[in-house]
Amino acid sequence: MKKVLVVAAHSDDPVIGMGATLKKFSQNEFEVIVVSVCGDRLLGFDDAMDLLGVKAYNFEFSFSNIDESILRKELENLFRKIDPALVFTHWYREILYDHEIVSRVVCEMARKGGKELFMFEIPASSLDFNFNVAVDVSDVYEYREKAIMKMKEAFDRKVFEEEIFPSVVYPPAFRGIQVGVRFAEVFYSSGSRHPLSPRRWALGGSFLFYE
Repeated sequence: MKKVLVVAAHSDDPVIGMGATLKKFSQNEFEVIVVSVCGDRLLGFDDAMDLLGVKAYNFEFSFSNIDESILRKELENLFRKIDPALVFTHWYREILYDHEIVSRVVCEMARKGGKELFMFEIPASSLDFNFNVAVDVSDVYEYREKAIMKMKEAFDRKVFEEEIFPSVVYPPAFRGIQVGVRFAEVFYSSGSRHPLSPRRWALGGSFLFYE
C-alpha cells in the first residue's frame, strides 16, 4: 500500500488545499497521514479526517508560534517512521509565516529523501501559485464541504464564513473550468530525484498532468 504524507500548518489547510483528493486517495487504497503542525483549533479535525478516510495527527505548536528547529526534528522522526512515497505541503511562496516555514522544512526533507513532492494552494495566502497537476474531484467534491463543516466550531464565525468556507467552495469550480471538468483540485509537482524524467503517479486515472 502506497503511503501519502500531508503536512499542513493548520487544521483547515488540508481540506482547503486538497480535501477531495484526500478522499480519492482513501478510496483508492492509499494510506494517508495528515498532520496539522499547529495543535490549536482542532475541534472537529479528527472527525473531518475520518470522513475523508485518512489518519489525523497534530503537533503541539500554536498559531504563528512554530519553532523551526523543533519542527525539523519532529518531521525527521515522522518521515523516518512513515517513509511516504508521496508528500504534499504548502506552496513555497506564502503570505503566512506558518505556511511558509512548514513548506520550507517539508520540501527540504522530501527532496533529501527522494520523495514525490506536491504543493497545494491556499487561496488567501499562496502568492503567484501555478500548477502542473490537476485532479478531477467531481465525484467527491461534496466531501470538501462536509469535512470543513465538521470543523466549523473551531474558528471565529466571521473568519469561517468569509474566508475559510469560501476557500473550500469556490476554487474547485474555477480550477475545474480551467482544466475541463466540473470540479478540480490543483497542485504543483516539483518532481523527485529524477526531475528530467519524472515518475507519473496515477490515482485511478484521476490525475491529469500538464507540461
